Amino acid sequence: MANYTVQLTAPAGVYPFNSVRISLTSDAHPQKTQDLVVTPNVTVSHVFDIADGTWRLKVSGAGFVPVDEPGIVVNGDATNAKNLDVVWYTLHTDRNRDGNLDDAGILNQVTPPAITYGVGGVGAIIPVNCNRDGNNTAVGYADNQDQRVNGNNDLVTGTSRLEIRRNALGPNAGAPVVPGGWGLELRVIGTGGENPARQHLRIFNGILNNSTEIIGPETTDIAAITTGNVGASKLFALEAVRFAGTGFTSGQVRIVLHVIQPEVTGAGNPSYLYADRVVAARWVGNHHLQTVARMYAANANNAQFRIDLGAAAGADNPVIPVTVGDPAAATPTGVPYLNGNAWANYRGGTVPAGDDRWMRDTIVSGHCSWPGNGTGVENKDVFMKAHRWRPLQNWVYETLLNANVGISYPAAGSADAIASANSGGNIAVTPPVQKTANGIVTPYRYGRIYYGHNRYHRVDASSRDFMAAQNMQTPIILDTDWLLVGHVDEMMTFVPDNNPASAFKKWKLLVASPAEAYRLMTAAQGAHGAANVLNRAAWDGVHNRFDYTSLQINGTNVGATINAFLGNGPAPLTNPRDHSNYTYKQLRDWNIGGVETVIARNVAVLKNAFDLVDTDIIKVPVIFFPEGYNPGDFTFADKVSGWTIGRDNGFNVYPGKQGGFQCGALTGDMPNMFVGNDRLMIPKPFGPWIEDNTNPNHGYDLFERDLTQKIAAIVNGPTCDFIDDWDDYHVALGEIHCGTNELRTPYDGQAAFGNVRYANWWTAVDA
Repeated sequence: MANYTVQLTAPAGVYPFNSVRISLTSDAHPQKTQDLVVTPNVTVSHVFDIADGTWRLKVSGAGFVPVDEPGIVVNGDATNAKNLDVVWYTLHTDRNRDGNLDDAGILNQVTPPAITYGVGGVGAIIPVNCNRDGNNTAVGYADNQDQRVNGNNDLVTGTSRLEIRRNALGPNAGAPVVPGGWGLELRVIGTGGENPARQHLRIFNGILNNSTEIIGPETTDIAAITTGNVGASKLFALEAVRFAGTGFTSGQVRIVLHVIQPEVTGAGNPSYLYADRVVAARWVGNHHLQTVARMYAANANNAQFRIDLGAAAGADNPVIPVTVGDPAAATPTGVPYLNGNAWANYRGGTVPAGDDRWMRDTIVSGHCSWPGNGTGVENKDVFMKAHRWRPLQNWVYETLLNANVGISYPAAGSADAIASANSGGNIAVTPPVQKTANGIVTPYRYGRIYYGHNRYHRVDASSRDFMAAQNMQTPIILDTDWLLVGHVDEMMTFVPDNNPASAFKKWKLLVASPAEAYRLMTAAQGAHGAANVLNRAAWDGVHNRFDYTSLQINGTNVGATINAFLGNGPAPLTNPRDHSNYTYKQLRDWNIGGVETVIARNVAVLKNAFDLVDTDIIKVPVIFFPEGYNPGDFTFADKVSGWTIGRDNGFNVYPGKQGGFQCGALTGDMPNMFVGNDRLMIPKPFGPWIEDNTNPNHGYDLFERDLTQKIAAIVNGPTCDFIDDWDDYHVALGEIHCGTNELRTPYDGQAAFGNVRYANWWTAVDA
C-alpha cells in the first residue's frame, strides 16, 4: 500500500466557497473520497492509503473549477499538488437604489431578507413600464404588454437592470476555463398566496432595442442561460408588468440565479444560488398642491364651455395647456389585460365611439417614480384607469397612452362590477396631512386617498386593492350613498393655502353646505327677497334692466326667488318616490336637517382620519334636490326629525337611507371645481342674483360673492373664475371637475419638508 498525498492550494482572494471533495477511483480497487475545507492562499493536504495501480483523481466543489486527472500510476508513496481555480457567477441589482448595480448578495440566501424603505432602505425598485414608447403589437398596448424592449427610450427610461457576472481567482483567472457542463438558470419566485411571479415581472435577454422576453407572462418563470452567452458578464433589462394589487399585494418578486455544476450536485441540480428581492415601483395619486402641467377636457358639443375653460387655464400661473379628447372620433380600442399567460381584450370587444364628456370619471391622475439607470430619478405620469366602460376609454388608449403618459387598469379582466362609484370623480387625494393621537403624530406626506364606498355606491374590489397595496396614501372611506351619482367631488375639495407654517396644513377644505346657502338667502331676504335664483341674468343696456331666463332640469323650469325658496309654496320638481309635488319648506328642512347632517358625518370621518378642525373648513353654499329614491323601510335612527311622524314622503329620512332619497345638486355644485395653480375654475352656482348698479356687472351672484370673499381671505390665495357649465354638465349631474382631468408635477417633498430624504418616496416613507 502507498501513502498518496493530495495537496491543494486555494487561490488568494475573497470568495464564498471553502469546501471541496477529493475522489480517487480505480477499476481494480474501491473508491477513496475525502471532503476538505480550504482557506484562501493556504495549502491543505490529505494522505490516502491506496494500493499501487492506475488511479483517477477528481477534485470538485461548488465554485471551484473541477480537477479531473486520469491515468495516474501509483507505485509507492507520492504527492500530487494542485493549485485550484475558483470561478463563480453572481447576481446583481440596484439594491441600494443609487442607480448603480451593487455587489452580490449572500450566497444561498435571498438578499435583502426584506424590502425596506427610509434613508437606509434596500431592495431594487423596478418600473411598471405602462407607457407606450412605440413598436408595440397593437394600439392600446403599453410597453409592458408585449414581449420586447420597445425602442431605445423604453430601454433607458422604462426598464431596470439585472446583471450576471463571472468572477474568477486562481492561476487561470485571466482566462478562466469554464467547464462545458456548467449551466445557469434564472427564475422568478413570488410570495405565497399571490399569482405566479412571472405575471408580475419580465426579464429580457439583453439591453438592446427589441430584446425579447425570456421570463415573463408569455414565456415561463425559468430560463436556462449558457455560460458562453454570459461571458465575463451580461446585463438584462427588466420591468414590472403591473403595480401591486389584487393577487400581488406585496408588489415583490424574488429573482434567483441557480448555478449548476453537474460534478457537484448532478445534472440539472443547483449547486449554489444568489437571489435578489425586488419590488414594483408605487403609484402615487396626485393632490391639489402639485402644479398642474396639462389639462384635459372632452369634445362634447361644448364649444363655449371649452373656450371659457381655456381662457381661465391660459390666465393661470403657470399657464395650463389644454388637450381636448374626442371620444366621438376615437377608434374603438380593446383594453388588454393579462389572462393567465396571454394578453386578451377585456370583455371580448370594444366600446363604440360616442359622446362621453366625463373625463374625470374615466381616469385618476397620478404618477410613478423610481431610481434610474445610472444617476437621477425617472418619473412618469401614470393614470389609473377607472373601472368604467364608456367611449372615452377609446381615446385614452389610442391617444392619451404615449411615451410620456402611462395607463394602469387594476380592474381589467376582473369579475368586479362596473358601477358609478368606480369613477374617478369618486377617487381623490388629500394634500399632505398628519394625525395626532395620544401624543403620537403620524405623517401622510403624500396625502391620503379618499373615496365613497357604502351600501349603494361601492368601488370595485380590484381598484380598492390597488390603492391600498401602494401603501403610500392610506385610504379614507366616506359615505356617498346620499348622492345619486355618488362621487366625493360632489361634496368637497381641497384648495391651496400656503400661509400656515406646517407643511401638513397648506390647504383649506371646501365643503358643500345647504345650511350656508339658506343662511345667506335668509340674511338677504329683507332687502332682496325678490332676487331671482337659478336664472341666467342678462343686462339689457337699452332699458337699463335685467332679463332673466329660468334654468331647467330635466325640461322643467327651476328658477324662483329668494322668497319662494324660503317660503312654503310648491317646488317645481317632483318627488322621485311617486312623482308627487313637494314644497320649498320640505326641500329646505330636508336640506338643512338631512343633507347637511350627512355631509357633516363625512367631515367627522375626515376629522378622525387626520388633524382637521373647523377653521380649516370653508362652507360652500349648495342646495340639493331629491333625484332618486331608495325603496325599503326606514328606522327611527334614519329620521331627520324624530318628533315628526312618518317619513314625510321621504323628506323626513336622511338621504342615502332606505325610504330616503339620493341627491343631485340643484344650484351649481361649486366644490366640484377644477383646482389650478393660482386659479379655481368653479361652476357658476346661479344663486340669487342681486341687482346692484354700483357693481360693474350691475349686480352679483350672492353665492359666487360669498365663496369669492372666503377664498380672498386666504392670503395670496387663488383667484376664483366662475364658468357656466349648466347645459353641458350640471343638468347631467356633473360639473367642471367631472368634465376635466390633469397632469400634475410630482410633489416637491424636499422643499415642503425641508429635508433631502423627502425628495423621493422610497426614502420619505418609513422603513
